Amino acid sequence: MSGDNLAFDIGKSLKVAMIPIVILIAIGVFSSIVGAIPVLNLLMCLVGIPLAIVGWVVTAWSGYKAVKEAQMDLVGGAITGGLTALVAGVVNGVVSFVLNMLGMGVGVATGGDVGGAAIGAGFGAIMIVVAVVIGTIIGVVLGAIGAFVAGMKK
Repeated sequence: MSGDNLAFDIGKSLKVAMIPIVILIAIGVFSSIVGAIPVLNLLMCLVGIPLAIVGWVVTAWSGYKAVKEAQMDLVGGAITGGLTALVAGVVNGVVSFVLNMLGMGVGVATGGDVGGAAIGAGFGAIMIVVAVVIGTIIGVVLGAIGAFVAGMKK
């Protein structure tokens, strides 16, 4: 595959993945906001696993869409799933990090430990990168599964 074809496939992948990306960002923003509110964060205990499953299905759906709507192959579906997870993961990571920083700021302003907040911020930044990398790998696998299912239904 030449570089021109790869760039074209990534462009097609991003176009096909826009709806799944928006859905995943909405789920992530909802989770981050609910998790940041002390009274509501218990709700995440109830809806966290179902939301994760929905996120996996949406990511696999992006690979399915790549085959059905853009006539891509299994590799194109995998790339689409990976890009879906990558873009949504970066956006959700930034939103979550900002909300956590606001929460830590409130904690420090009300007499919390400044050193603990600084260490938490550092680990939070590192874990965003780790989560995005792992999420992208999982997205590639789920996209390939979705593409495989779409290929079976031709």
